[in-house]
Amino acid sequence: MSSENDSKLDMVKNIGSSIMALRTDNPKMFYGGAVVIFIVILFLFVSGGPSDAPQMKMSLVKGQTYIIKSPNGGKVLLLAKPMMGSSEYTEDINVCLVEPGTPAKFEDQTLVSFIHFVQVSPSSGDCNGKTGWTSKINISQ
Repeated sequence: MSSENDSKLDMVKNIGSSIMALRTDNPKMFYGGAVVIFIVILFLFVSGGPSDAPQMKMSLVKGQTYIIKSPNGGKVLLLAKPMMGSSEYTEDINVCLVEPGTPAKFEDQTLVSFIHFVQVSPSSGDCNGKTGWTSKINISQ
């Protein structure tokens, strides 16, 4: 058992001394190899990632009815135009707050600053008859 550990330790020492000899004898090859190893490791970190990440691949049909539901469980803000929401409630920007689970008719969609927005008209509740924009993630089938 001890001889196996000694042979493994000797092998590690030989590899270490070979690398150090390469560093002093041929520094271009040593540092070039270090850069290649770094680039390979960086590539593995950057290209990796969960393959089961949620993606919005739902195809929407104009005139079809969908359910408005926030992934966070709260009310959904309808806006007068597709943009990031406003913290202050003003009639010219914020159309209304829709209760989760409200059915709404899909009207249109657009992309603003890498965010998918959809225009919907809720068919019940306080927002019945109003039309506004919300993030695509807030609607489901």
